Amino acid sequence: MKKTIAILGGGNGAHTMAGDLALRGYSVRMYEDAAFFDKLKVLQETLTIKCTGQFNGNGKIDLLTSDIAEAIDGADYVAVITPSTAHVAVANALKGVIKKEQTLLIYPGGFGALEFKKVLGDECPVIVQTNNLPYDTRLNGPASVYCSGMSPVSIALFPADADRAFLDEIMEISPYDRIYEDVLESDLSLVNPSVHSGPCLINFGAIEQQDMRGKFCMYEHFTFGAAKIDLAIDKERKAVGAAFGYKLTPLEDFCEPKGELTWQDIYQKMHGAPELTPITGPDSIWNRYLTEDCPNGLVPWSELGKLCGVPTPVMDAVTSVYSVAHERDWRGEGIDLERLGLEGMTVEQIREYLKTGEK
Repeated sequence: MKKTIAILGGGNGAHTMAGDLALRGYSVRMYEDAAFFDKLKVLQETLTIKCTGQFNGNGKIDLLTSDIAEAIDGADYVAVITPSTAHVAVANALKGVIKKEQTLLIYPGGFGALEFKKVLGDECPVIVQTNNLPYDTRLNGPASVYCSGMSPVSIALFPADADRAFLDEIMEISPYDRIYEDVLESDLSLVNPSVHSGPCLINFGAIEQQDMRGKFCMYEHFTFGAAKIDLAIDKERKAVGAAFGYKLTPLEDFCEPKGELTWQDIYQKMHGAPELTPITGPDSIWNRYLTEDCPNGLVPWSELGKLCGVPTPVMDAVTSVYSVAHERDWRGEGIDLERLGLEGMTVEQIREYLKTGEK
């Protein structure tokens, strides 16, 4: 018998996973915060998500609600599919509601497991987080999605030594091709901050002028310079990972180079890829490709670098430029060690905490 899954979120990924799982026979519930609930009027009326592209059909969900307790009551899995900027708010909404026997899924992780653990404390169930969303997808109308591509994700557990008996069910929900050593290896393997930063920075002017130019498609504007910036960021995060004992290969896994990863490999993968070219955006410099990937990706990577003595000048430069353009202190507002519950800890203490969930 298929499991019951509560999906927390109302964006592209949440709609797509809800429609996909409903088409595959799962009992699906969706939750969206009351502040955004009115935007889902069509779905409220029909409880049906039209899916086209990689899978086709009308996925019928069981429930759409702005009551998080109603959404997750009795659910086997609680899947958080929101921007990482919403993780703390969702964690606070789950406090006192989620049960230890449930399993929390975070798509993608983006330091989510550590943030949820910090908020939920002893209430926190086992967490499975991914390094990426398994869908290349966009809403193309109310309660309607077009999925242009799908790919396996990599997963991590918190705590890392949790019982893994349920992983066969996770594989059915969304196939994975790797289990990371722990969630921090997953956090350092996020694809988006290293892929989006280069083209967004290089195309800042074009993004700002989009209203006059028409739709902006980032992957069509993926330049040589963008690939070089992305490669530099990737090298910095690999150095941070090495200080924690990880051998990170996120862009190699994504680009599949024949030898050592080069900027040419990144360019060839990103520019004109059939599954990426149809994706529009960013629609402004306030798009999540900038306002999420920087404070919730580049900043914590840099903060971890400081903890272990690894410099991250390119990440820091991108953060500084974004901060000037947005008139926001992204380093001050971004994810820091205190928000992750890692303040005052050594590398060795962090690795043990990731394994056991105990300090």
